[in-house]
Amino acid sequence: MKNLSVRAKITLWFSVLIISITAIVFVLMLLISRSVLYTDVKEALVSTVEANTQEIEYCDDMEDKEMEFGDHYIRYGDGYLEIDDDFLNESRGVFTALYDSSGNLLYGESIVGADDLSPQKVRKVLCHGEKYYVYNVELEDDELNGLILRGEVNEDANKTVLTRIVNLSLFVLPALAVLAIAGGYFLAGRFLSPVRKIISSAESITDGNDLSKRLDTGENKDEFYFLADTFNKMFSRLEKSFEEEKQFTSDISHELRTPIATILAQSELTLERERTPKEYQKAIGVIRRQSVRMKNIVEQMLQFSRLERLDTLPDVKDVDLSELFKNIAQEQILQSVRSIKISCDIEDGIKVRGNSDMLARLINNLISNAYRYGRENGNIYLSLKKGENDIFLSVKDDGIGIDENEKDKIFNRFFQADSARSVKDSAYGIGLGLSMVSEIARLHGGYIRVESRINEGSEFVFVIPKKN
Repeated sequence: MKNLSVRAKITLWFSVLIISITAIVFVLMLLISRSVLYTDVKEALVSTVEANTQEIEYCDDMEDKEMEFGDHYIRYGDGYLEIDDDFLNESRGVFTALYDSSGNLLYGESIVGADDLSPQKVRKVLCHGEKYYVYNVELEDDELNGLILRGEVNEDANKTVLTRIVNLSLFVLPALAVLAIAGGYFLAGRFLSPVRKIISSAESITDGNDLSKRLDTGENKDEFYFLADTFNKMFSRLEKSFEEEKQFTSDISHELRTPIATILAQSELTLERERTPKEYQKAIGVIRRQSVRMKNIVEQMLQFSRLERLDTLPDVKDVDLSELFKNIAQEQILQSVRSIKISCDIEDGIKVRGNSDMLARLINNLISNAYRYGRENGNIYLSLKKGENDIFLSVKDDGIGIDENEKDKIFNRFFQADSARSVKDSAYGIGLGLSMVSEIARLHGGYIRVESRINEGSEFVFVIPKKN
């Protein structure tokens, strides 16, 4: 069962269902047919007897009676009984007999005999091992008083009809079941053909290692359309992920290539000949600075990698964002980088649920970014406000700004906007700062909004819901 195809499983369950329904229909039809036939037998019995009561008349004198051909005349009392030729001794398996009050058979046929001639409804009696339905009617005319008309019919009088119905059903119902199963197998194949196309297309994409291809979703927006569309979205995400990984590998290789090349070149140059202590000290200083740069690159990569793997925040607690922002701002003011002034407008008592270390890293990265792309003797404006539904943390500078074409790229890993105009200082990182900011904002249920104009400055706003 486990190794069967979906088409085979559908057909198998459909077959079991059809066979079960066929068997139930056959049994129900058999029961209903028997009930209907027995009802018809009893109705035929009653109608035949009732009809025959109209065919019996009493005659006082036969001399003036015009005798009709086919009629029967029986001496009864002081006169005669005239039995019309329409009287049916046997019809549709029903036998009719005329008895007097003493139980003597006057006319007709009887198999059961005069066991009980009292007028009554149809009843069932056993005779010679067979079941019969019996119906007695007392004739109502005064001259016919005491005469009983009895009808009797075998319970299985129409058994031949039932047998034919059963035999026909035994042939027709299985044939219909087979046709239904064959039709179900065919339709299952037709309905599942889009799945085979999806499988074939997915295999070609996998085997060809071309994630840019997409599955044909078709025109009908049914379940298979949404299945193919889901696969296409998955391939899009995979393509994006692989492209990002390729770009990540390329970028990190590029970032590490420069310090490694510098270390190797400095080492080879220093080892070419004997150097003075001062020259050795200078060479070691270069090697150390490049080693520190490599260390910072690796640490930032690890930090960013850990952030990307997180689905939920660790160590969540109530954080006084106002106090945290003020402390970080004070630390940055003391550094006095490039004579850039920091101004603060921080509302007191704003608290959020989050990770204090990550929020501190977000604020530090935004301020470091403002320093990096700010202008000499410029300004950085820090603001924290509480809105109706959200909290707004803003870091604004009056620096070089961001080109409109680069706004969508600044949160990408290793992207550094207009490096020709930015500060050339490894202390500001390798282009992972804003990527970390974006990830930290996401983990806190918020987002980063950017507004910028070339040569006028940029504003980064961290928007976080009050109840996050």
